[in-house]
Amino acid sequence: MMDLSIVSPVYHGEGMLDELVKRIHAAIQPLTNNYEIILVNDCSPDDSWNKIKNICANDKKVKGINLSRNFGQPYAITAGLTYAKGDYVAVIDCDLQNKPEDLPKMYQKALEGYDVVSARRVVRDDTFLKRMSSTVFHKVYDFLSGFETDKAIAEFGIYSQKIVKVYCSIPEYSRSFVELIHTLGFKKTAVDVYHDHRLEGKSSYNLKRLLTLSYNSIISNSNRPLYLAVTLGLIMSVLSFLMAIYNVFAKLLGMIEVAGYSSTIFSIWFVGGLLLFMMGILGLYIGKIFDQVKGRPVFIVSETLNI
Repeated sequence: MMDLSIVSPVYHGEGMLDELVKRIHAAIQPLTNNYEIILVNDCSPDDSWNKIKNICANDKKVKGINLSRNFGQPYAITAGLTYAKGDYVAVIDCDLQNKPEDLPKMYQKALEGYDVVSARRVVRDDTFLKRMSSTVFHKVYDFLSGFETDKAIAEFGIYSQKIVKVYCSIPEYSRSFVELIHTLGFKKTAVDVYHDHRLEGKSSYNLKRLLTLSYNSIISNSNRPLYLAVTLGLIMSVLSFLMAIYNVFAKLLGMIEVAGYSSTIFSIWFVGGLLLFMMGILGLYIGKIFDQVKGRPVFIVSETLNI
């Protein structure tokens, strides 16, 4: 067993890994010499894996995991957590927006008895679009899931081996790391940190990926959209029934002389769109069930180093 494991999912990280490892060493060595750094290459299209090979060859504290294909950040984190041996496990992105220098105060907080110590970003160095999309996602997610989440908290944090084992034992194929950790409970706290600028390049999370991540997080952690669809359908049924009664009486009283073409077309389009919307929600849940029952592994490792 190690005192501390530091897991970092790697994607487009070739030019940042040397700096990442150097700063992690500098931050952790004053605390303990019994630690490991696990770099998980999520089939990055650049030369990240060869860079990890070079680092591992010269530094036995650094361990490398190469996934067989691109699975996505939550799955790369899961792979790293599965191999981590530390009593506590830190998760940190490779782009250095999460500063390794914040790890010591988070580790000290964990030693006070907390199972989850999250980094709360009091200042975020992100684009306006990313900050806005994060705000919208958390508001929608909180409403649909019934949980109260903090948009300033992401994957960066330190987790006890106890909660890591529980997380890794969950067989869910569709997973979002932060939301799934949030549902586990245990003793939690947060430490304020400053979000730094990305060392180089741009984030791989474009609008399409952010929307996909949002869909997966909400559908995987909440069935409230189904209840809302049922409620909306019930409301529409009641309104349609009342409209039918009105039309019967209006016809009998001679209030309707010419049937309205536009109102008929509008009603057809509206109801048709509503049905397609509700079918789409149902289809998303069926798709998640389909992914789960196939029983495929959440990650596949093709090669490991120093493990």
